Amino acid sequence: AVLTRQTDVFVPLEERISIARRSGADVLLSLHADALDGDEITSGASVYTLSDQAQEDASLRMAERHDRGDLLAGLDLTGQDDTVATVLMDLARTETAPQSDTLADALVQALMDTNARVNNTPRREALLAVLNAADFPSALVEVGFLSNPHDRDALRSAEGRARVVAGIVLAVQRWANSEAAKDALRRQ
Repeated sequence: AVLTRQTDVFVPLEERISIARRSGADVLLSLHADALDGDEITSGASVYTLSDQAQEDASLRMAERHDRGDLLAGLDLTGQDDTVATVLMDLARTETAPQSDTLADALVQALMDTNARVNNTPRREALLAVLNAADFPSALVEVGFLSNPHDRDALRSAEGRARVVAGIVLAVQRWANSEAAKDALRRQ
């Protein structure tokens, strides 16, 4: 695992993707603890992937904002226009989007299996900048809501955090084993 920071400083969302890419990440997990003003009802972990409708927009935004040498690992798009970059990123997503979905499903199941607090609608999709990478699967895990006293207490306790950590580790192990099995079948 590679952390994007060691102290309480903001790391821009696009930089988080760049850090993952520079470290040769196989997957990007973005961990968050949310808070909603005046909402003590919303609770539990939820897992997000990039929505299907947002993928083309995400590719275009990445092409517009990112350094061309850092859009896709192993492929320097310097000198390529937005259209070419967008098409290549969309092609990369044909593989990574289903992997992200499988990873997110594994995260939800493993969080439930480890008795972590899980939202009543734990599987979600959204247009989130940290999920824009096209060349590796990614998911955002909201581990709970700091605005909810029960979630806050669980996240403050070693036992509550351990359930979340165990769920994430279990999910990544299950997902990696599943992906390895799929790769083995494709090679046959």
